Amino acid sequence: MAIKEDINYIKNEISSQEQFLENAIRSERFLKKNKKIIIAIVVIALLTIFVYVIKTIAYEKNLETTNQAYKALLQNPNDSAAQSILKEKSPSLFALYAIKNANDTNSTALIDEALNMQIDPLLKEVINSAKNQNTDGLMSSYAALISGYELLKQNKIEEAKIEFSKIPQNSPLEGISKNLQHYQGK
Repeated sequence: MAIKEDINYIKNEISSQEQFLENAIRSERFLKKNKKIIIAIVVIALLTIFVYVIKTIAYEKNLETTNQAYKALLQNPNDSAAQSILKEKSPSLFALYAIKNANDTNSTALIDEALNMQIDPLLKEVINSAKNQNTDGLMSSYAALISGYELLKQNKIEEAKIEFSKIPQNSPLEGISKNLQHYQGK
């Protein structure tokens, strides 16, 4: 019986070694057959990582430069080099500086300049609101929403509905105003 078991054990070992060798040959054939595709995928992955790292480094450098320029402007509002860096690299940050400067100096020259730049649309609405210009944008809708909510809290439902009607149909705040009208502030 022991000899039969030994023979079966040897057969199993040879069978598993054959399978291992067969799998190795299949893998080698697969690699030879798809060598170009595998190399292309590896190269594309490496290039993607490289580009991502370069973009991240450039973004961080730009961020550091604009932060230093903003800090320099806060310390010295007459620093034209820092102003030009902010205008070029971060117009929205320049717009925020213009708002702060307008509050400090009561001059709207920088705000007018910031409005002519390509900045975030919401920031443009904030600047227009800071200049006390009548806008039909998000800020006026927000003001109508807050005013209507305050009226609902005072249980002045009809006046609140009038305030909510000032919000345009395409405003992102329209859904909130409809909910407030429905629940009547309760």
